[in-house]
Amino acid sequence: MPGRKGNCMSRMKLTVVGLAVCVLLGVVGVATATAAAPARTTIRSTTSFKFKPNRYIQDGLRWAKDSYTVRSGGTLHVVNGDGSEGPHTFTVLAKKDVPKTVRTLFNCRVCNQLTRAHGADPNTEAPPRFPFLENGVGQDSPPSIDRPGDSALVGERGRKGEFIDLKVSARAGTSLYFICLIHPWMQSKVEVK
Repeated sequence: MPGRKGNCMSRMKLTVVGLAVCVLLGVVGVATATAAAPARTTIRSTTSFKFKPNRYIQDGLRWAKDSYTVRSGGTLHVVNGDGSEGPHTFTVLAKKDVPKTVRTLFNCRVCNQLTRAHGADPNTEAPPRFPFLENGVGQDSPPSIDRPGDSALVGERGRKGEFIDLKVSARAGTSLYFICLIHPWMQSKVEVK
């Protein structure tokens, strides 16, 4: 009889260990599935406005999030979510070129080059000649988003809800830093997974 009790205890321990391994594998599988990057990501502009008389105004025009994630080969759904402040651009810059000071915010060399490539006339409210840039070159069709110089006009009429869908061809592991050329304090990034 003592041998049977030992075998029974060993089987029970083995069963408990086996169940624990199954639960652990299930948790890892669920975590991996939920961590997968989405095939479609929505990037939306938003705004708020505050002021204190004789002190300051605070313009809260921005991208809704500081960072977005999308799968390589996925789609960015870029929406003019504020309506009153559009249009906007979704413009990819090298991290080093993203304006970081007030001086560069309104006189960013690369931003000025890309604005000219769009064919925008800073002296008018007219839309730019080219609604899109591929690697910094003006064109009439949406770019394949993969590098600095890719840009798209969002909400040409400035209406809330206007959008553009952009395909992401950047490789997994790429960080795409983007701004709005019209409102260069609107800065965010896309992590491609």
